[in-house]
Amino acid sequence: MSDMAVAPDLELAPEPPPKGLRIWLRDNLFSTPASGVLSVAAILVVIFALRGLLNFIFDPLRRWDAVTYNMRLLMVQAYPTDAMWRVWLAVGIVVVLLAATFAAWRIGGMLEPRQVSKTLMALGGGIALAGILGPFSATATVLWLVVAAVLAGTGFATGRLTGDRAKDPIIPVMAIIGIILLLIVVVLWILKVPVPGKIVEGNLITDGAEAAGLRGEQVKVLRSLSNTTRMPWTIIFALGALAFVSVRMFSARAVATLKRVLVPTWVAAFPVLVLILLRDPVWRWGNFGSVYVGAIVGFSVVGGVILWFVSRPSTGEIGRVIGGLLLVLAFVSFLFPMPFVFRFLMLALALFTLAGPTFGGETSRSLVTAWVVTAAVLSFFVFTTASESGIDVPGNFFLGGLSLTIVLAFTSIVLSFPLGVILALGRTSTMPLFRLMSTVYIELVRGVPLITWLLVAFLMLPVALPQGIEIGGVMRAVGAMTFFSAAYLAENVRGGLQSIPGGQREAARALGMSTVQMIVFITLPQALRAVIPALVGQVIALFKDTSLVTIVGLFDFLHLARAVIPAQSQPFSFLGSIKETLIFAAIVYWMFTFTFSRISQRLEKKLGVGER
Repeated sequence: MSDMAVAPDLELAPEPPPKGLRIWLRDNLFSTPASGVLSVAAILVVIFALRGLLNFIFDPLRRWDAVTYNMRLLMVQAYPTDAMWRVWLAVGIVVVLLAATFAAWRIGGMLEPRQVSKTLMALGGGIALAGILGPFSATATVLWLVVAAVLAGTGFATGRLTGDRAKDPIIPVMAIIGIILLLIVVVLWILKVPVPGKIVEGNLITDGAEAAGLRGEQVKVLRSLSNTTRMPWTIIFALGALAFVSVRMFSARAVATLKRVLVPTWVAAFPVLVLILLRDPVWRWGNFGSVYVGAIVGFSVVGGVILWFVSRPSTGEIGRVIGGLLLVLAFVSFLFPMPFVFRFLMLALALFTLAGPTFGGETSRSLVTAWVVTAAVLSFFVFTTASESGIDVPGNFFLGGLSLTIVLAFTSIVLSFPLGVILALGRTSTMPLFRLMSTVYIELVRGVPLITWLLVAFLMLPVALPQGIEIGGVMRAVGAMTFFSAAYLAENVRGGLQSIPGGQREAARALGMSTVQMIVFITLPQALRAVIPALVGQVIALFKDTSLVTIVGLFDFLHLARAVIPAQSQPFSFLGSIKETLIFAAIVYWMFTFTFSRISQRLEKKLGVGER
């Protein structure tokens, strides 16, 4: 009997689930009679709300020319026209640094074609709905529908042409951003925006200087953007793209070197751009030689000796005692009349001394070198800040509008973070004095609204300062927001510290680590990683809270949109345009906060927050 081969049972692949528009609607919107009723009601609410919003935005009576005509006022307020190149240069430097950073760290990643397809089709559907519901003419409605069809068709083609690779991440995110920037440049050169004009004796005058004092009918006209706006943006985007492509072509060794350069460059960029490039200080080098050179030399020598002593392993706890005494002496120095550079150098030396026992040892020479460089750089920036600004503007600060909002927000964020970490460590400390001081500060500051602290800084702080010491309004606002935000950051960081298992602390002690080493290298990095969502939420809240400075009279972005532009009557009247300007301000605030939120989500995903 011959052997007979038996065919094995083959497992067939499961049939794909049914799909299509009807199936999706049934599963997501009309699965039950109740959900169907609720879905219809929600759709009607969205349609009526969208129709009302479009009618408001595209109403011919809306004064959007109040925004477009005053765009420069909203961005930089009274910054001189002949110095605007400084603003464009600062923006260009930031864009180039961003592009180089994205390229060096390979930021962006890849997208799946199906994600891009769904996004484009949804965007096309939204534009088509807006074109149908909006108060447009037949020609404009057709144009909206054409744009919607192009987007939807592009999305559909993207999903179809990729076929089996639709779920593979093959589309670079940075390529999409490059296309968007290219489209923005094209729009800048073809866009026409509404601006006000006056018809005087049959002639249309759209320039504010020429229209001042002339009586006539005020009308709105469409004009292209000026070359002083679209040309700088075109050059900036081109330089950013060139920087990105150039860095991506670097070798691995060159990229590693660039990374080491970019980090200190970013640290120095903000003070250099704000205090030197935009402020244009009038340096009086005679004062620098008589006061600051002596301070640099004296503190470098004395500080170098102290740091060399406290960083030796044999010094032990005496080093921290010396650092504590220097910290007390630094705070006491603010009560006596002396040059500001001495106060700041004493405070910096106290912090270096406290860190000496932790970061010293074999790196004592590097610590001393870092102190000498810090003393020189800090003295130079104090000298620069004390110098008069060469930018001639009304008021006591050279920036206004959105630029002032950005300076207030980022300065407060940078200063409040280390202070919040110190307060969190103090509140979790085993030393009763530090724990009590931190607790009292946090509870006192959090128990009072920010607007109250702003009023305290503007009304009561000048009375409490020693004679001869004056602090400008912007610096008072920065101080109030810094101390207020630090209290909330401290509680966020404290929550992260308490989430660290006690076994890790015991392991650190078993390895012979000191308390400071355990905090710096073990617990604090994990605590900060765990509370990234809360920290970014605090950053977003602080950025929006900068709008409160309008109460104390600073000409920030919201103050100009809320009070200045709607009160303009000359050369063109924008009385009653507060709705338009406030909507524009809300959109700008949303753009910044949404960007922060997306960056936070990508950072959380990269670090695996909540996953491991």
